[in-house]
Amino acid sequence: MLNDNVVEDYIKKIMGFAYSKTRDAHQAEDLAQEILCELVDSLRKRDDVVNIDAFVYTISCYTWSNFLRRNKRHWGNFDVDSLHALKSEQNIEDEVAAAQLLEQLKTEIIYLNALHRRITVLFYYDNKTGAEIAKLLNIPHSTVRWHLTEIKKKLKVGIEMESTSFEPRKLVSGMDGDFKHGFAGLRGLGRNRLVDNICLACYGKALTIEEIARTLSVAAAYVEDHIRELVYMDLLQVVEKNKYTTTFFISTLRHEMIAAKYHFNNIKPYAEKIYAAFDKRYNAIKGIGFIGSDLDKDFLLWALMPIVLKRLYSKSKAYILTKWNTSIEAPKRKDGTRFWACATLCDEHYFNTQAEFTSEEVRFRELSTGYGVRTYHHHGYTMLQVEGRASIEVGERWLTSLDLADFHRIAEIIRNDLRLTETDKEIAASLIEKGYVRMEDDTLKMLIPFLFKDETDALFVVLDEIIEEVGETCFAGYIEAFAEIYDKELPQFITKGERAYHKGNIYTDYAVLYWLSKNGYLRYPTEEEARCLCTVVWNSH
Repeated sequence: MLNDNVVEDYIKKIMGFAYSKTRDAHQAEDLAQEILCELVDSLRKRDDVVNIDAFVYTISCYTWSNFLRRNKRHWGNFDVDSLHALKSEQNIEDEVAAAQLLEQLKTEIIYLNALHRRITVLFYYDNKTGAEIAKLLNIPHSTVRWHLTEIKKKLKVGIEMESTSFEPRKLVSGMDGDFKHGFAGLRGLGRNRLVDNICLACYGKALTIEEIARTLSVAAAYVEDHIRELVYMDLLQVVEKNKYTTTFFISTLRHEMIAAKYHFNNIKPYAEKIYAAFDKRYNAIKGIGFIGSDLDKDFLLWALMPIVLKRLYSKSKAYILTKWNTSIEAPKRKDGTRFWACATLCDEHYFNTQAEFTSEEVRFRELSTGYGVRTYHHHGYTMLQVEGRASIEVGERWLTSLDLADFHRIAEIIRNDLRLTETDKEIAASLIEKGYVRMEDDTLKMLIPFLFKDETDALFVVLDEIIEEVGETCFAGYIEAFAEIYDKELPQFITKGERAYHKGNIYTDYAVLYWLSKNGYLRYPTEEEARCLCTVVWNSH
């Protein structure tokens, strides 16, 4: 702890402190010399100083107090605010130790739960008797005495506990299931760093409120409301009466790499087979004549292939779950919604230090993932959007179900060559700004496939042929083989249903599309195309 470098590092700071107190160069030198002597003497006797900055500052303040007491009679006047700093003739090291103990005690009190904090304040600060506290809190006197005993034990353990430094971590989170209340259902998970770290602290272990607060170095008052909300949404659960544990799986970048490596080594034959089936029927698809059928072939396949990929994956997964005799219905939350909490721990240093995966596998993971697949239904129309990284990175661009009526109106104008009303112009301007419509020679052009009912029926006849050719459950073996690998990575405390949910989540949409683009089957989109890539709207009724 003590060496020349430590002392040298603080000389300028101590001199600055001394001058700020004395406002006299000679007095400052004398004070700084005394501080350095006390600091060297104290550090030689102690090797348990955790925060050297705080320790040096405390030594400086107490040395200044004694210096001021000895010299004040020789000074004509001094700052009235300095009076409160005057101390007794007690040894400086003893005063510092006592002050540190008091600070530790204050810290340990803020870690106590709400009831214990209140009893502590009433008993030790307000000088209330046990009987008076019992009356105020409406609990038996014997219970107050028991709590006081427990409080003393907790404070003693906390003070004697070795200090640890806690580094907050961050989660990225989402939901799979009922979005009725939006991300509010996650109660801050992935958006509030304190909520993230409460869940991480309780992950795989059971902790009391006091233990959570101490782990995070945060006052218990700040975590109690968050814990209450997380328990309400079943993201935390109560065990052993007063302890809390996280209920959901938190993945890491390593988990993502396990999936990426699996895709990297196994997706090729599936991607080739699916592409061949589409390529064989491209002319039949184009011949339907829907709005957007004249778009570039590769762009059109980017939009239509996810419809088939989504169905192949869902049918294959349903088959496997039946085989496993397992249901993966999302857990019901107390607000009436059903969803899985999907959380991943951020670790910006992981790829700088990992040696388990190759650079090719890492690159595959980077581009064969995405933000999600969404399906909207509105007034008889369905929209499918896939937001992946296989295309030019343009950020999230989700539409909403409300946009479907706008698409329908623009499609009617294009199909029937209608004149635009003022309202139509506003709708067109909005979709042009979003990149889904373009104006060409004073004529609107839709930049995504849009199908009316008869065209939808004709397209799905062709898509059904593709599905039959490649096999409706063609990914069943693919999912099952991955599940066997991934099952070993999942923690034991999650439920059987959640276990089945995660080990069966080897989404093939992104991997197929990226593999095809990487290997020259699908060309990369232009920047304009990337804005509306993988979006298709069709009339489903």
